[in-house]
Amino acid sequence: MRTLIASVLGLTLAACGKPADVAGTEDATVKPAAEGGVTPAAKLGSRTAAEIAKAKDLAEKLAAEKPAFDAVADDPVQLDALAESGNGWALFKRAQDRLASQDYMAQQGGFTDMELAAEKGVAGAQLWVGEHMAFGKDGYKLQPNSGLKMMERAAAQGNVEAIMAVARMYVQDVYMNDTRKARDWYQRAADLGSEDAKKALSEMDAGKTE
Repeated sequence: MRTLIASVLGLTLAACGKPADVAGTEDATVKPAAEGGVTPAAKLGSRTAAEIAKAKDLAEKLAAEKPAFDAVADDPVQLDALAESGNGWALFKRAQDRLASQDYMAQQGGFTDMELAAEKGVAGAQLWVGEHMAFGKDGYKLQPNSGLKMMERAAAQGNVEAIMAVARMYVQDVYMNDTRKARDWYQRAADLGSEDAKKALSEMDAGKTE
């Protein structure tokens, strides 16, 4: 079983405007939204502020690392050296290459690279890790709630693929089913130009959720 680095499990939804409020799974850690007229903003504490600050810091570091990655992306030797130095983009690319390999040891290294890239805030890596956790793929422990939170971190960055994955999970998953949230996420993807999201919204309006 894969063991995911603990620090990647914290959810940051600064770009989404509100925290997740899912519960009812084996690893549910997010409390329901406040009731009685108390707004979510009123409940924000130092932990949430720290998570938002961390997400901003990660985004800035990734932006600064991108030119170095672009310069060596097609050179396996230099890419490997850059990944070893901790460049998030290089780790993500190396993870993809290793996971596509037929070599078992290379694949195992790909899992590690992908987890490290997710920890560094790469949206594609966060989506990959999140989906593997949410559905218990490739030896990952089945953790729908933690997986969804990871996917939402990617979606919060405007990754349309992640936004669609989150929306579908809110429609299809027995634990996470929430039509309102699904609609909100589909709308975000539609606003970013996703035709699939627009189609999903039309189907929801027509009473179809599959």
